[in-house]
Amino acid sequence: MKTVLSRAGQAAGCMLLSLLGAPQAQAFEGGVSPFPVGSTGEYVAGLPPIPGLFVLEQVHHTTSSGLYDNHGDKRPIPFKLSATSATTRLLASYDMTVLGARLYSQLVIPAVSLRTDVAGHSERHSGVANITVSPAVLRWSLTDKTYAVAGLDLALPNGSYDPHRPSVSTGYTSVQPVLGIRHTDPSGLDIGLINRLMVNRENSTTHYRSGSGYVGEFTAGWNVGPWKMGMVGSYLHQFTDDKQGGATIQDNRARSFALGPSLNYNAGPFSVSLSYQRGLYAANTTKNNVLGIGIAIPLWIKH
Repeated sequence: MKTVLSRAGQAAGCMLLSLLGAPQAQAFEGGVSPFPVGSTGEYVAGLPPIPGLFVLEQVHHTTSSGLYDNHGDKRPIPFKLSATSATTRLLASYDMTVLGARLYSQLVIPAVSLRTDVAGHSERHSGVANITVSPAVLRWSLTDKTYAVAGLDLALPNGSYDPHRPSVSTGYTSVQPVLGIRHTDPSGLDIGLINRLMVNRENSTTHYRSGSGYVGEFTAGWNVGPWKMGMVGSYLHQFTDDKQGGATIQDNRARSFALGPSLNYNAGPFSVSLSYQRGLYAANTTKNNVLGIGIAIPLWIKH
């Protein structure tokens, strides 16, 4: 289940092409992943077990200062990226079950301000990134403290896309099945993992097809009263090649790993989280550092 879609992206590939005349310098078209890796944070498989309407507001600030090649070595290209995103996630929890699971649906709307600086050339781009819809998400209670989730996210080809410059959105649809598990003990261990496949369609404007990939995100910590202290992490592995006009682009699959601390406060009617993920490894993409804050609030609960 997609908990966040903040476009704190990995963008600058188009600019590198125009400035340096080089082959595609980053995997995924324009260097932008169809899912913002590291954006979920504390909210891995975060589905409330009661019917109602809920909103999650998140703000992320992402920075990067390097491009990395297929071997994970930093390229000798002056590069800086800074992106700030504000994302609204609306989640509906229905008072019904399907296949023995509670049914949910959601809408995710991200707005992003992006700045890139490559070889002394700076650009800014702000706007709405790809809107994501999840028509059906299912939550199975395995025990009183453990549940599993499964669903399908559709990242739509909308938003402020421009094929001629670094953009905050992609120009294609990404179909993303998800499967996760969460164990939450109010007085102890809290751990969760969400697995995501990204199956990307061809961009009809550029005839570029970004390769398919896997994203894993996790949270782990310990609840003490209303507080939870722990860590969050994310992993990206692109497992098929990008294609341009039907031709395969070799040795250009993105990989990344990030890890960092998290702190969460559950006030009852609402909860607040703070997290930081430091990019520890990257290949054919940027090594991103992501600072995030989120607040989850029920808009309406069925009594």
